[in-house]
Amino acid sequence: MAELKFLPTVYVRPGGLDDYLQDISTFLNQYSWIYNFQVTKFFTQKVWKQLPRKWFECLTRASTGELNELPQGFFKESWPEDLQTFVVRCTQLSLPKEQADAVRLQRVEIPAEMKRGMTPKKLHEVAHMASLVAATCRQYECDVVIDVGSGLGYLGQVLSCLYRLRVVGLESDASRSRSSRQRARRMPRSELLSCVTLELKADDLDGTAGELERLLIADSDRSEDEGCSCNHEHADKVTSCQHSQRGVRKRKAASNARGRKACMIGLHCCGDLTPSMLKTFCKVTEICAFVCVSCCYHRLETAADGLFNNFPMSERVAATSQKRADRECFSQDGESATGVSSERQGWGVESAASSPRELSLADGVGIFGLRLAAQETRARWRRQTTEEHDFHTRTVAYRALLEVYAETEGCALEKKHRKITSKAAFSTFENYVEAVCSRVKSSRTSDVMTLQDMKLQLYTFHDRYHQFFPYIEIITVSLWK
Repeated sequence: MAELKFLPTVYVRPGGLDDYLQDISTFLNQYSWIYNFQVTKFFTQKVWKQLPRKWFECLTRASTGELNELPQGFFKESWPEDLQTFVVRCTQLSLPKEQADAVRLQRVEIPAEMKRGMTPKKLHEVAHMASLVAATCRQYECDVVIDVGSGLGYLGQVLSCLYRLRVVGLESDASRSRSSRQRARRMPRSELLSCVTLELKADDLDGTAGELERLLIADSDRSEDEGCSCNHEHADKVTSCQHSQRGVRKRKAASNARGRKACMIGLHCCGDLTPSMLKTFCKVTEICAFVCVSCCYHRLETAADGLFNNFPMSERVAATSQKRADRECFSQDGESATGVSSERQGWGVESAASSPRELSLADGVGIFGLRLAAQETRARWRRQTTEEHDFHTRTVAYRALLEVYAETEGCALEKKHRKITSKAAFSTFENYVEAVCSRVKSSRTSDVMTLQDMKLQLYTFHDRYHQFFPYIEIITVSLWK
């Protein structure tokens, strides 16, 4: 029953896991209209039309406090019965959540010289992640940290300098590897930190595992310098020449005897990087601990049939999806009911369903459904003020109006800068329009469309769709369930 301890109480019983997966599948299929759309297409796809009118009427009358309590299971007896059922079912299917151990997440104070180059957001992440990784290494007696997607090495540098941990950074971008090494040289205890160019590949686990094992062996004897004596540069590649390979092979037996223990970590492991790390963790015996913060689920790669290559990783979940696919795709006489074989039914971008709103676990929750896994906590929503709700409405609505303009005019919008607008630009629609028109290039502003035409069009769309702004926060609160 150990595998059931994280399920809602009602499912902690024999067969409970399979029942839970089936119930989740049914629930997500029934309410897919809440999540299965691109946020910026809120107006172009007329998402608000999917919201039952009675839901809208009662929820727009709810106070900020009542709206904030909805994800906690709050509802009124005067609300429509189907809305009450939705709230109750959400609560029943929500996984239990516990506050993380405060001791393991204590923020470490980072010296001023190490903060250089970090944004406030990055500083917050590194300060807390470093504390957690250090505590994990103590718990599992790890003597080396493998930092996947190490970038410029901010996290690794904090771990080596403040916690005296040996850190090996893995970065697929060679230019970032070089920049990381240059930055590390300016830090104390730089001898504990190295960075190599290596990309984890889920489709070549044997090759990846071999590279990591050789890397750990090389790192363990780095100070003895038993490797290559030639003048080749080895810092940037795990395997640079035949000389270094002979040195690695020579040291392998000694490394195994020492029984190295590694902790694999990753901060902002985008898309398929997290599945690749998990598969590597299971493959390489020297890696005995794993700390990962995933992100960008919408970047998971898909195969030609539209299904994700590395999701779900759970064989149990995949099997549950397959069973449902077999039932839905074939009639009792064995003939295909949809014209699509169930052999590759699973999770993906497209499905055999006739419309995106009919996706299920068997068909795939789709790219936009995966954002449910990245929703912030209900506790965060609970603290939202009226002003914060209004600001979120504006950020979604204004971006969606820009999408309306692009689709209506049949033009492409190209960013002149990394970000289209700053947070301050969403204070008013006037500020947003001015910011967008100065930082975005339309493919049509060079011919018949002028910049002034673009502004006038945006204001026209604002007047047309303003009446639907209140729907945004109501549908959003449903996502927080």
